[in-house]
Amino acid sequence: MATLTESAEQARKAIKYGGILFVALSFLWYLGVAAVDYYNKMYPPAPPPPTVDFGTVPPLNFPESKERPKLVLELPTGKIPAFPDRMTIYRAPTKRSGFADPGNAIETATALGFLFKPDQPTETNYVWTIQDQLNSKLDMNIISGHFVLTRQWQNNPAIAAMANFTSTQQVITETANYLKKMELMPDDAMGVEKITPLKDDAGKLVNALSLSDADFIQIDMFRKNIDEIDPESNTKEVKFSYPFWRTDPTKGLIRVIVSGGKTISEKFIYIDYAYTKVQYDNYGTYPIKTGEEAWAELEKGGGFVTTSGPKEGEVKIRKIFLGYYDADNGQSFSMPVYVFQGDKGFIAYVSAVKEDWIKQPK
Repeated sequence: MATLTESAEQARKAIKYGGILFVALSFLWYLGVAAVDYYNKMYPPAPPPPTVDFGTVPPLNFPESKERPKLVLELPTGKIPAFPDRMTIYRAPTKRSGFADPGNAIETATALGFLFKPDQPTETNYVWTIQDQLNSKLDMNIISGHFVLTRQWQNNPAIAAMANFTSTQQVITETANYLKKMELMPDDAMGVEKITPLKDDAGKLVNALSLSDADFIQIDMFRKNIDEIDPESNTKEVKFSYPFWRTDPTKGLIRVIVSGGKTISEKFIYIDYAYTKVQYDNYGTYPIKTGEEAWAELEKGGGFVTTSGPKEGEVKIRKIFLGYYDADNGQSFSMPVYVFQGDKGFIAYVSAVKEDWIKQPK
């Protein structure tokens, strides 16, 4: 039988070697976890395939653009960047005619100050004209709800002298509040604004040098960017932010020209309203072209060259990125495009979705 001293010695040895074994096993466990993490980073598992929920989708309805300059790729890094292999497509159904259209149009017109029966040049087009000093006119498509409101401010030149703009944010806030009151300010149409100071030049509006030099302010409201959140971020970090681009890249979905006038009819002298709805909760992912494929398509005469840049000579492309196209005439889906930006304001678009998933004309 072991003595008390021998038992204590054996216990000490058990604790000592047990501790060593525990440390060794813990080290091997952490080493194994690190090895697995390293392997997963070096050889990540393939993501699930794109969902392609809508099947084949219609091609983007780009306007025809025949004239274009010679394009030369000259990027900061010297090569086309890598892009994701898929993008999200959102349902954006074109509004169809309904019994409520005339009533809705008249309700909007009333809110804008046009309180009488309109002229009806066509079944879908209503026109209101007020024979006031400014010859106010409202021209509306009653199905889409798109309209243009114009006031001949030149009939009262004093309006140009009423400018009292304190800040661009003040003008944006005033305009947004007015449109909200009219129920014409959807949440996704605010957040990306472009401000252009304008001045009176013999009855014509031209660009002003600054806010302090402006007689009028033009506000273009673009659809809010689509932000892709990093799923591995605990702070909801934005991984990518995709802007929307229109046929005319300088023009927002909503364009308003504001004066320093005191009354509503003097203050808001021009509104071009072309908002269309996007169903952000109705979407699917689709495979997209590589940047190289998109560039090759543009180089061969594909895609769409906007009117913002030159149509001849040579233009160097400085930047390529992904965004979404906001068509003028509506689309069934809100779809991604490659955006090519170059010198002298050049901008062009190429549809990003792979051709396998685009409906081909019969």
